[in-house]
Amino acid sequence: MQMETVYFVNGFLEAGKTTFIKELIGRESFRISGKTLILLCEEGDLEYDEDELAATDSVIEVIEEEEDFNEENIATLEKKHKPERIIVEFNGMWDRKKLEFPWDWDDIIEIAVFDAATFKLYSDNMRPLLAEQVRHAELIMFYKSDEVRDKLASYARNIKAINNGAAFVFRGEKGDIILDPDENLPYDIKADELFLDDESFAVMCMDSLERYKVYEGKKVHFKACVYKMKDGGDFEFIAGRQIMTCCEADMSFTGIICGYQKAYELENKEWVEISGILKVRFDEIMQRDIPVCRVIALKRVDAPEVEIISLL
Repeated sequence: MQMETVYFVNGFLEAGKTTFIKELIGRESFRISGKTLILLCEEGDLEYDEDELAATDSVIEVIEEEEDFNEENIATLEKKHKPERIIVEFNGMWDRKKLEFPWDWDDIIEIAVFDAATFKLYSDNMRPLLAEQVRHAELIMFYKSDEVRDKLASYARNIKAINNGAAFVFRGEKGDIILDPDENLPYDIKADELFLDDESFAVMCMDSLERYKVYEGKKVHFKACVYKMKDGGDFEFIAGRQIMTCCEADMSFTGIICGYQKAYELENKEWVEISGILKVRFDEIMQRDIPVCRVIALKRVDAPEVEIISLL
């Protein structure tokens, strides 16, 4: 029997992984003709109901040790049950970065599940593990979102710094919470002029790339590092910052293309303070519209005490 999609559900203890899987297999639209094998790598307070499992033709196999989550052991379980589909409830304390999936798992959908009320705690204390959960996920589910309603937009922005392609679902007591994209930005997007600090600059770069029309014509002020592009000519450079999402080994340079008549006078990696106007143009390389900054004032400044912006 050909294996259908493998659903890999990751998250810390009591995040809501079992809740998510129970909801998933309970949907009529999720039903299949064959058997579903659930590989349970962590057991929380919520248990699977035997009647529900029987009704959905699902079986559970427990994998208690990290070293037992391997191709040989999984192949044995597949041979035993001959499932048409596999759902993995992974242990969030196991290292996703070192994980190797069986060779025949061709179609894997990864889902990261978080308890919104404890997300910051894990972010502060277990950032590398959390970052790996986020990095590979196609869907990120937050439960108990009502308890930290004012923090959700910030969580979404910071996660997008790691994985900009993931979809978000914020689940509250009365259903899903739909966020206004403008809500809880670290600046007033309705203002004509934006004065950007470190976090605000990083948010502006990411959000304006996605929603460039909203930023058209905005006047911005920020401090950044100069990056001279090989194909930028004499009149363009990138103004940006190094952003750390997990650790020093996991940094990326995020910035915005700037048009400046004296760009040829600037040195690579020097720091500048910029005032400019955001415009939109079509980029031939990316084949899409992007925001750019037309510099109206620029001065050289000293590097900040902390050059790296830390997110998550």
